[in-house]
Amino acid sequence: MKYFKFILLISIVLSISYGDKIAVTTKVKGDVELMKIGSKNYLDLNPGTILSDGDKIRTGKSGFAAIIFIDDKSTLKIKENSEVVITGQRTAASISKKINMDSGTIRATITKQNSDFVIQTPTSVASVKGTDFWMITDPITGDQILGIEGIIGLVNIETGQAVDVTEGMTGSSTPDGQTSIEETDPNSIPDDPSDDQEGSSLIRIYLEGPNGEQKVLIIEYQ
Repeated sequence: MKYFKFILLISIVLSISYGDKIAVTTKVKGDVELMKIGSKNYLDLNPGTILSDGDKIRTGKSGFAAIIFIDDKSTLKIKENSEVVITGQRTAASISKKINMDSGTIRATITKQNSDFVIQTPTSVASVKGTDFWMITDPITGDQILGIEGIIGLVNIETGQAVDVTEGMTGSSTPDGQTSIEETDPNSIPDDPSDDQEGSSLIRIYLEGPNGEQKVLIIEYQ
């Protein structure tokens, strides 16, 4: 019964307007809050919540959230003690995604078909090209990117120094303008709470286009 109510909620919201709807929350554990664009208050974030351009997610000490973008099934996993703003500009075929990240730890898995994905922190800008990686940011010590697959371009905002982070490598960018790259220490790779789930799940999202055409987006995720 809960499954059908979840599908109905998505259908109602997105059939009205999906111009600024860019992602769906698939998993929430522990203390996770959402500040909707235009609001000044945080509310509890629940699975199945539709995310709009400019929404902010904050996780507490034990919090974890996973979201999936509705255009290409790229995913973002947000670990504890993190703050991120999810933004995206829709074109006819895709969403240009940008994550503004103040602090915390995220894992991004980006489909190879869509390379228009950027993460910005107070220290760095990371440009992504069809890849899988962890990013850890701290406003005092700076940023680390741990490459799992593909290539990530890491640019320091202060100096413009840049490194390309590839599989098995860790790129660092510090507030004083320095960048470096070294082989990843396996013990430094964060745990992914999603690894506890077995099998896959489905979400059906019913979309109505600007001319009234009906579409059903079926998302399978781990």
